[in-house]
Amino acid sequence: MGETLYSNVTYVAVNQDFRESKLNLLWTLKTLRVKKLCLLQVHIPFSLNPSSCGLDESEINAIQDSELKTSYDSLYKYRDICTNEGVNEKDVGISLVSGYGVGEEIVKLINQNNIKKLVMGAAADPHYSRGMSITSRKAEYVSQHAPTRCKIWFICKGKLIKTREGSFDLGNPSDSFTELHTSTQNPNKGNDPDKDHSVSNGSEADCAPEDYLCPISKDIMRDPHVAADGFTYEAKNIRYWLNIGNNTSPNTGARLAHRDLTPNYTLRSLIKDWLQHHPNYKH
Repeated sequence: MGETLYSNVTYVAVNQDFRESKLNLLWTLKTLRVKKLCLLQVHIPFSLNPSSCGLDESEINAIQDSELKTSYDSLYKYRDICTNEGVNEKDVGISLVSGYGVGEEIVKLINQNNIKKLVMGAAADPHYSRGMSITSRKAEYVSQHAPTRCKIWFICKGKLIKTREGSFDLGNPSDSFTELHTSTQNPNKGNDPDKDHSVSNGSEADCAPEDYLCPISKDIMRDPHVAADGFTYEAKNIRYWLNIGNNTSPNTGARLAHRDLTPNYTLRSLIKDWLQHHPNYKH
C-alpha cells in the first residue's frame, strides 16, 4: 500500500481566509524551511434539514458539494504558494477533514497520524499586537489537548506568538512553552465550548493502524478502493476527488494513469476484524 506522504512532515493548518493563512504559510516556508509539508483544513459541513429548509436532498447535496469544492480550491491556492517558494509539488500534501469542532479534529489528526510538527494560527482574527498571547479558542484547545510529542508553532499575521516544544518524556505530563513576549493576558477559562468535548489521547491499542485510514479524510475506511496511484482510499472520498475534476493523486500530486477504482477486499476484511476487536474505537 505504500507509505503515506504525510508520515513525517510539517502540518500547516490553513483556512479559507486566504490573507491570514497565506502569511502564516509564508512564515513556515521561510523560517522553518520545510522540505515536505501537508496543508490541513477542517471543513465544517453544511447542515440543513430538508423538512425545515424547503430544499430537497439533491439540492442540499449540491450545496455541500459546492462547499467542499471551495475548500479544495483554497487548498490548491495554498499549494501554489508552496511551489512558488520552491517546494516540489509532490512534497506538498493536502488534508481536508470534515468535523464540527476545529480544535477537536486537529487533535484527532495529530493522534491518528503521529504528527510531530504543526503550525497554526494563534488568534481568533488576523489582528496582531506586540506582546499578544493566544486568543483563538481553537489554538488554545489544541495547545492543551495535543499529545506532548507534537511541537506546535502558533502564528498571527506571519508573526510567531508562541512555541509549544514537543517532548517524548511521558513521565512529565506538562508541556513546555516558549513565549516570545511576556503578557499579563490570561488564557480564556471556562468559556471554551470545545472543552466540553474533551479528547482523550488514548492508548496505541485504541489508535487505528495508519494504513486503515483514508489518506483524504484521515478517517478509518469502510469501503476501501485502490486508485491508479496504488494507494487505497475510502470509495466515496476518492470518487468525489475525481468527480470535481482532479486527475492527479491526492497523495503524490502525480497525474493518474486512469480513473478506475478497484475494491480492496483484503483490507476491508482486516478493518472489519480490527473494529470488532476494538468496540470502543471512536472515529
